[in-house]
Amino acid sequence: METWSAHHLFQKSRKKFNSDSALLMQQYAVNLKHAGLPVIFSLGHLSKITGIDYELLHETVNRKREAANYNLFAIKKRSGGRRFIHAVNGKLFYLQKYINDEILQKVPPHSSSFAFHKSGGIKKCAASHCGCKWLFQFDLKDFFYNISELMVYRIFVDIGYKSLLAFEMARLCTTLHLPISKRKYLKSSNTYVNSGYRELPYSPQPLLGVLPQGAPSSPMISNIAALNLDEALYAYANENGFVYTRYADDLTFSTTVLPDGKSVGRLKREIISLIRKSGFYENQEKIRIAGPGSKKIVLGLLVDGTSPRISRELYKRIDRNLYSMEKFGIEKVAKHDGFESTSGFINHVSGLLSFIKDVDLERWKKFHQRFSLITKDYPK
Repeated sequence: METWSAHHLFQKSRKKFNSDSALLMQQYAVNLKHAGLPVIFSLGHLSKITGIDYELLHETVNRKREAANYNLFAIKKRSGGRRFIHAVNGKLFYLQKYINDEILQKVPPHSSSFAFHKSGGIKKCAASHCGCKWLFQFDLKDFFYNISELMVYRIFVDIGYKSLLAFEMARLCTTLHLPISKRKYLKSSNTYVNSGYRELPYSPQPLLGVLPQGAPSSPMISNIAALNLDEALYAYANENGFVYTRYADDLTFSTTVLPDGKSVGRLKREIISLIRKSGFYENQEKIRIAGPGSKKIVLGLLVDGTSPRISRELYKRIDRNLYSMEKFGIEKVAKHDGFESTSGFINHVSGLLSFIKDVDLERWKKFHQRFSLITKDYPK
């Protein structure tokens, strides 16, 4: 971490620039330090701070290392289909982790957002809905891919970074390297002009990158990008007597009594309208509405009691996976369950165990011990 005073910065800057420019640099630095953020003046300065070669960063910004920076692989989704994961290579992973740890994690998310930060969690999110009579649940379609580098650029500008550096960091945190089926999200654009934001000194390339799913910086960027969505839906929920939460792309509204004069259909339409106005899209196939007498499940947890609990079905599912892996071997079970790779299946089971850990630590310890023995010979 670099240490210096604002006065030293002003004095050194005035030797190279005029007093007005030196004062602007001092103000820029002081504002960032006051916010607890690292002071970064340029891409070269970022290279020096992180120890990552400038040429690598420069080529990444210019979109000359897309395939070299990311390895794509698919994992099977519980709901069907495949989720594409970007495994970030080498030094770019470290750079994105630095941006996440030192910058993004210091930007507070909306109080209704429970994913990707230390004060959140699945259990806390689900607990907000315990005892409800009605549940309205929505899923955002292709959440990460709908967050463009333009949106990421705005985030870094709003945080306080210079326009050009904000553009460069947006490029470092987004990618054009997508599966063919997802390339429709690379929207065309000629400039970064938008109301309230300064135009960059030059126009970017015509395709806008999107968030890579798997990059360490992407989760918190998605939280910040969804701030306007959270504000709009929180205000709507408050006005209509609902509790609203968002966990990544899962939106949940709960209430004990529906607002007077509003049908289920009207409430659904109004929520969808707000989602779209905020720049996101609902997944029509994953809209769920549960009324009185129906089973209430939020993020896989039952919320029909005083606190969230894990369903018997999930315990049995994990136990069945572990038993099959012990008896038949990981490769055979992965193939039987339709996974394209053994590592994808291991990651899938590991994710289920992480879910258990957040809610039932004692049961997790037993499952984790078995899982560790089964996978001890596989690379971590």
